[in-house]
Amino acid sequence: MHPADGEVLVVLLDDKSLNAIGGNEPSRGQDAQLLERLFAMGANRVFFDRVYADPTDLHEDRKLVAAFERHRGKVFVGALPQILQNDGSVVDLLPHPRFRSSVEIVSLEGQEAPFGLSASFPVKTSILGAKRRSLSAELARLEEGEGFYRPDFAIDYATIPTISYIDALNGDGFRDAVDGRDVVVAPSSHTSNDFHPMPYRWAVKKVPGVYFHVLGAETLKRGLPTNFGWLPIFFFACVIVVAQARIKRPSTRYTLLAGASFLVAPFVLDGVNISVDVMPGVICFLIASIRLQRLARNTYYGATGLQRIETMHESKMIAAKDVFALKIRNFAIISASLTPLQVEQLLQKALLMLRATNPDPQVAFHKDTFVWTRPKSMLTDAQGHLKGLHAIFRTSITIGAHAPDVATSLGLDRSYEASMRERTQNAIQSAEDAARAGEIFRVSETQIPEDRNWHLQILSELEHAILNGEVEVAFQPKVSLSTLAIVGAEALLRWTHPTRGPINPAEIIAIAEAHSRMDKITNFVLNRALSQTRLAIARDPSFMIAINISALDLHDPLFPFVVEQNLAAHRIPASNIVLEITETAQIYDEGSVALTLSALKKIGVQLSIDDFGTGHATLEHLRRIPADEVKIDQSFVMGMEASDENWMLVKTSIEMIHSLGRRAVAEGVENQTIMTMLREMGCDEAQGYHFSKPITMQALVPKLSWGAAAA
Repeated sequence: MHPADGEVLVVLLDDKSLNAIGGNEPSRGQDAQLLERLFAMGANRVFFDRVYADPTDLHEDRKLVAAFERHRGKVFVGALPQILQNDGSVVDLLPHPRFRSSVEIVSLEGQEAPFGLSASFPVKTSILGAKRRSLSAELARLEEGEGFYRPDFAIDYATIPTISYIDALNGDGFRDAVDGRDVVVAPSSHTSNDFHPMPYRWAVKKVPGVYFHVLGAETLKRGLPTNFGWLPIFFFACVIVVAQARIKRPSTRYTLLAGASFLVAPFVLDGVNISVDVMPGVICFLIASIRLQRLARNTYYGATGLQRIETMHESKMIAAKDVFALKIRNFAIISASLTPLQVEQLLQKALLMLRATNPDPQVAFHKDTFVWTRPKSMLTDAQGHLKGLHAIFRTSITIGAHAPDVATSLGLDRSYEASMRERTQNAIQSAEDAARAGEIFRVSETQIPEDRNWHLQILSELEHAILNGEVEVAFQPKVSLSTLAIVGAEALLRWTHPTRGPINPAEIIAIAEAHSRMDKITNFVLNRALSQTRLAIARDPSFMIAINISALDLHDPLFPFVVEQNLAAHRIPASNIVLEITETAQIYDEGSVALTLSALKKIGVQLSIDDFGTGHATLEHLRRIPADEVKIDQSFVMGMEASDENWMLVKTSIEMIHSLGRRAVAEGVENQTIMTMLREMGCDEAQGYHFSKPITMQALVPKLSWGAAAA
């Protein structure tokens, strides 16, 4: 910011002047008198920031015309071509013919930038068939040049010499202010509409438009700024966006540096009399940067460079490639002893080990499993590759002071006609089966045609089965480990197909989520479970019914209303309901999920995190989901007897869950020994075959008064 050069004097027709004159504007005779006063005090030229478009009293107008004639060539009045009217028409606002022949005409045209961040003025404008200079160009005596330019807003408008119209009209004591200067007479009273925000002076209210013209004149005295328009900055923004798009994780540092350059560039260039428009480039850059960040977050797993499994699901099916999966069996134990940053470092080092055997594969990560594709090969070669990978990962991976041993199992899918979703799921399931069987790897061969057809029609058959009453809900008791009393139950979907027999609920859920059809299944289980829970609550008012919901249900903003309607229809208190949220689908893609969770809590239902410990995302669940209880996955509970690591993991999980003020529930309690271990650890509740298999509500209700010991 620097002061004005002081070569232009502004005479403001302010409220003080109007009060003294006694009207909304001075008469033409008073304007003529002002002209004479100003030239008598030594003014070089006088500019009126007015148009004089309308005639007034003929005698008064003749006085002004006579004053114009006496100072011909030194008096300028304004004109505004192409003015948009309120009715949509366009007119030229020009001086009345009475005045045109005796006075010079300058353009008052100007353009205000969005948000009041800048303004621009033309050097010349076509008026009455001739190119006429703008007020600022005439003040600067600029002879050449075309187009628009921006004034230098680093000039402090408050330092421009200014006096009141009435003081200049009286002419007392202002000779020094007028002598040798160009004078601009402009309106500034409350009746004037010519007020505008001064860019970068947000503490200042709107100022009279005349100051913009004076700032423009001082800018043009240094020469007409070179205007490169919007293309250079926009092109620079596109280059940055393309560069960011070529990397897996857009660099936050480069984004901030580019953003800073957009802010600094116009000021630096203004210093060398170059104008650029940054707003189109800034808008393009902001939109692209936000989109790239969201795309990277939805595509890649943290900063590891690993794809999310959903990204691989959406890719095209590649018949000429095999799909591999590598499961880190002890990933939950390893991640519990590492920080989130160290976990990402572990995954990055594991990724490097995978790429050592296959140059630049596209590798995805899901829970605890790597998934990638490789060119199709003979089965014996693929099996050799699996054994080699297993050997590579038998060595420990050093992360800081930690060197955890990585236990792996692998899966291979060769069903080349299936979709990528099916193939990745087959490979992951094969790795899971290998882990459970204690094998190095398993191969999933091509599915038989009837199995593929079954997957395609399973949902439609399920709908028919629901309508025909072939689908039921069973209830597995939940037991308090302190009293061994049944305190609730988990509602479980049960479907016995006429030809295929019992259908695995996990298979139904996986396909329903893949086709976004979970809502009907959830509604059925919710309605059926609540209708039967009335029997249990009548026996024990504190009985809690747990109902599984998918993460996809949380993306539906209407889901809380569905829950509330079902509760009202069956007259079940919300406090008796626990909604168990599983990790089967991604949960945090949309901010609406947090609103859904909040709405469910307002209703009064309790929330539970299901299958805790089966993936790294469970720690994120603990932080984000306002859960009342956490269920420890049965794979760890069932392995406590044979594995000290599983025993320690369950114990640590219970302590962490309690430290967060939540209930700890253990799944998969199969015998007395495991139950005793859990009681000693302070686990709150448990369920499993040791207490009861899933049964009907009619069979469960009589057991409530007897307690779990009798079960």
